[in-house]
Amino acid sequence: MARVKMNNEYRTKISNQVRNALDNDKLNSKREAYQQHLEYTRENYPIFFSEAKAIVKRSYPKEHCDTLKYFKNLYGSPCDVVADDKCYYFAYTDNDMSEEEYHDNEVKKHFDFRLRGNLNGSEYGTQDDFAYAYYRDELKNEQLNPDINIEQEDNQNNPHWTKHTDANNKFVNSLENNFNDQFTCDVIGTSYCRSRAIACTKEEFQRMNEFILMKADLVKYHQEWQRGIREDMKDIKASLKLMRYLDEGIDLANQTFEAIDIDVRLEESQIIRCNSTGLVLYSPENVANRIKERRKAKMTREEKIALFKGQQSSVMN
Repeated sequence: MARVKMNNEYRTKISNQVRNALDNDKLNSKREAYQQHLEYTRENYPIFFSEAKAIVKRSYPKEHCDTLKYFKNLYGSPCDVVADDKCYYFAYTDNDMSEEEYHDNEVKKHFDFRLRGNLNGSEYGTQDDFAYAYYRDELKNEQLNPDINIEQEDNQNNPHWTKHTDANNKFVNSLENNFNDQFTCDVIGTSYCRSRAIACTKEEFQRMNEFILMKADLVKYHQEWQRGIREDMKDIKASLKLMRYLDEGIDLANQTFEAIDIDVRLEESQIIRCNSTGLVLYSPENVANRIKERRKAKMTREEKIALFKGQQSSVMN
């Protein structure tokens, strides 16, 4: 048989098959690090919040918040000083610091429990990377690309990046309120994030720093894992670009699968018959069934009416 020539469609199909295999390589230590930290984050996020809530309640007891809410119901907006918050300024006084080192010896930082909350203690450091790492599987199940920021790390703000981030964010938006509502607490104040710092101990402050580090580490492990795959795929795509025949690309894919100990092998027929996502477009069974369906006689409108009247008549009788 004549060798099948390679083309861009086949290159894309083979790349997608290899990319999927690399994504599911359970022997990849970076993948394992990400998976373990994701599990740790999901278990400990509520624990960190319960500790933060205890700090807030110490400064703003429930009975004080309830009293102020009562006055708001009586007098309206002038007494509107209590609100559910999901982010908090915590501060402690470090007596080991001199005033030259720190202006008033107060160490203050912003701790944000929202899905898009900061990863660095800055009130204005909102981002999507944590949401993409936290909900990666859910995004993938929706045929979305949670790795787009990593894949386009050096070339963001292009149409391809915009298309995928817009789709990702639409899905994340549908999850955001339910996520954020788990981590709310009454805070007294009149400005956004009720920016007056809430007093805590140095040890409590350090625990909240661990919370920020936990979030940042999830993003880091996600990035390290996917950056490795990104580099692998650069090599795969560069090799495919030089190949003239489909069987050469099949060999490359199968050697890659063997190298990462994945018990999957590609055949030319799979690539020829499948679309870019791996779905079979044409097989003997599919073709035969499609021809069979076309041969089925389709009823005209008049025939449908006559059949309906006949069914009615039989019921009446």
